[in-house]
Amino acid sequence: MRKLGASPRFAADRTLGRLARWLRLLGADVFGDPSLNAAQLLYRARAEQRILLTRDKRLRTASDVYYVAGNDFRSQLREVIARFDFDPRATMLTRCSRCNGALRITDRDAVRMRVPPFVYASQDTFAACERCGHIYWNATHPGRIQRELDAVLSGDRRGGGLADPSAEG
Repeated sequence: MRKLGASPRFAADRTLGRLARWLRLLGADVFGDPSLNAAQLLYRARAEQRILLTRDKRLRTASDVYYVAGNDFRSQLREVIARFDFDPRATMLTRCSRCNGALRITDRDAVRMRVPPFVYASQDTFAACERCGHIYWNATHPGRIQRELDAVLSGDRRGGGLADPSAEG
């Protein structure tokens, strides 16, 4: 049983890469490895007590598998948020969209040589991924991610206009 309000732990199959990135942006712990076949991914998900998100109809009868019916990432995201009890607004931008590592606020001087000079000059707060070291900062992307989330939750099919949520900022 997970803690109330805690983000769920997922594994996502190779067909749900964009959904996995978005769930990470919203704070969900999402493992994905496109090199694993369905059986290997299911085995790993079970070993790590994760819910497997899949589009593979052969797996949808397993109790620890959630078959994602939506075809586009916005409907998939809406479906998963509605099905699993977590508040994406409370946990968004706490995980690396690339590798799923936790983000931690980092010392500004520690990233000076790792970000463009104009970013260092214009930003006060930076976060780094504990796993891959990718640096994030609060530029325009968080606002666009929030607008996309608002659009998804409201049912707007057009979304908030963010094509690639994995970009810096």
